[in-house]
Amino acid sequence: MMLGIASMLTWVALFSAGLLIDSEPYRTALTKQDVTVHNLVLAALLYTPTSVALLSMLAGLMGGCSSLMYDHEDLEEQVKSAEKEGNQQLVRRLTLRLSYLSESPFSSMLRGFLVYLAIISGILLAISNPFEVTSADQFIRLAGLFSVIAFVMGYDPTRFEDLIDTLSSLSHKAAGKK
Repeated sequence: MMLGIASMLTWVALFSAGLLIDSEPYRTALTKQDVTVHNLVLAALLYTPTSVALLSMLAGLMGGCSSLMYDHEDLEEQVKSAEKEGNQQLVRRLTLRLSYLSESPFSSMLRGFLVYLAIISGILLAISNPFEVTSADQFIRLAGLFSVIAFVMGYDPTRFEDLIDTLSSLSHKAAGKK
């Protein structure tokens, strides 16, 4: 519980700093051979790509902490019910969900970082120099998107799978397929 609160407060502080403080002076100082711990740390914390990476990790950590607060009894009952019905696919799915909800928040934090790597890779493939000029608007959009996905993946990745399945079935319906 305390880890979750600490990660939430750290997320808000880092988000605020990334939004309000320009990283450009610190990055410029580093390129002009003024390499100090102060410039290096502030450039890393405030520059949009690295700040969003840290925010994604914190969001994954918050998701993992949140999942530990979930009451697992209902899910355990669903597993027992699916076992009685002989629905092995549902048993596997619910057991997987139960394991995600019970794991260490640090595993969730790593999944949050994986979310960052996956999305940033796509951005870098699609757009050349996406961070050449950064803005507060860009930071808010990226931090929000990455953090929401990282939180969900940290909380329970099967929820993200459910979303993908739902979107897939909606697109099939829209295309007239069954």
